[in-house]
Amino acid sequence: MFKELQKCVRDRGPAPIVTWVSDVGRIELSAITFNNSISKASNFLVDGLELEEDATVSISLGNHWQSSVWLGTALTTGLTITDQDPAITFGDKSQSQIWEGSPDEFVVVSRDPFGMPDKEIPAGFVNGSAEVRNFGDFFSPRWSILPDHNAVAIDSSNFIWSHLMLRAQGLADANEIKLGQSYGLYGSSDLITTIAFQVVLPVVFGHSVVLIDQANPDLDAIKKQEKLEQIVLLG
Repeated sequence: MFKELQKCVRDRGPAPIVTWVSDVGRIELSAITFNNSISKASNFLVDGLELEEDATVSISLGNHWQSSVWLGTALTTGLTITDQDPAITFGDKSQSQIWEGSPDEFVVVSRDPFGMPDKEIPAGFVNGSAEVRNFGDFFSPRWSILPDHNAVAIDSSNFIWSHLMLRAQGLADANEIKLGQSYGLYGSSDLITTIAFQVVLPVVFGHSVVLIDQANPDLDAIKKQEKLEQIVLLG
């Protein structure tokens, strides 16, 4: 996804591609900001956590803007996103409190609207939102990502990058989302669907996604406020 993200930055620059709407705030990420966040996180994965190209990661951050960033980071870095026995799991503080694995295999990502790190996390866990701030916002790929690289591995299925793009296009067609339109996203779904709506469609197909992270949202009001063509309901 590295080349697609760079093209997105060149073409869209300050235009918003990911917006997060919650009960505690609203955050809008431009293509430039999104790329910078992914670059810092990618450098953290490679130089901080010292992950290598065969590493697997699990990212469970719901409909938060951090989900788009960390899913995008894994794809850009060239790791494999999975939901089974990953090397490293990314989740929030509440998830770390019930984590049964080794603490050093769990990276805590803050749900603060502005990404401010959690001040107190369980001992031994990696405070990802704090650590990532120590890394630069320019990322140069450390290894070549081959066309047949498994970007996502779930159950007994593997998905390469071209599979993800095809799935994303299919979901856009099924939901009647035309090229470049803005859409809202509410609810949860499987990993492939999440990646398609949160990352692939905004980066590759010119869309802008609004992640609705509220318990009881007024969808009509959000649609009007954010000037959305439609809201996709998942789950």
